[in-house]
Amino acid sequence: MTGGFNLPRPEFDIEATVDRAMALINRTLEPSLEEAQKVVDKVRAGKPLVAPGDLISPVTRGNRLRAARAVSYSLPSILPGVGTAISAAAVPVALREVLKEAVSATIKVGLLHDRDLTDPELTRIAVLVVLTEGAVKLDKTGKIRPDAILGRHASLLGQPAAYEGLAALTPTERREIAASQSEILRAWALAVGPPLLAGVLPFGVGPMAAANYMQYVLKITIAAAARVFGPAAPTPVTVDEIPEREVREDDPDA
Repeated sequence: MTGGFNLPRPEFDIEATVDRAMALINRTLEPSLEEAQKVVDKVRAGKPLVAPGDLISPVTRGNRLRAARAVSYSLPSILPGVGTAISAAAVPVALREVLKEAVSATIKVGLLHDRDLTDPELTRIAVLVVLTEGAVKLDKTGKIRPDAILGRHASLLGQPAAYEGLAALTPTERREIAASQSEILRAWALAVGPPLLAGVLPFGVGPMAAANYMQYVLKITIAAAARVFGPAAPTPVTVDEIPEREVREDDPDA
């Protein structure tokens, strides 16, 4: 007989979980440009001579912190049993919150690079391209194929200043990308969702691990947004790591 202690491994159907999440996350692609512009203007005012790429980290810090906290607080798996069951039920909500912050951060990066985001259709397909690029980067299964999702427009992925290419598309071509919205969001959720299940491990082991992973998800999204909205000759983007103690702090202004 061994004296080892084994944590129970929760069994969940990630496909079914993502299906439940879709109804929630489909409604998150309408961020407030006004609120995003206020954040960008505030950061710029303090550092008026700093290049946009060097302002990305402070501009998106609130998004990264809120995404980490949303996961940490919505997955209350402190004790086995009831806590783990509650956490499993909360995964779709956590996905929605992380997506909301990813979209908001994407918009801020676009505004930081002085892109005109007043055209809702163009802004939406730019966000969808960013999310697709992020999903491909995060996918560990090899099942997410950009060409199957975006068709001929998959060539835009990874291209610096892809926003300019999107702006040059005809209305019909833009609608082709917009028509893939559900597939793109599902691919994103399937890429991001599985690590969230780490948050259902008991005794508090999982929530912080999941929260740290969500910081990584936001970093990948922000890097993709910097390529899409940034200049044709991109510069490296550095995003700072938010310490665990700050994720745990209750700061209403974050």
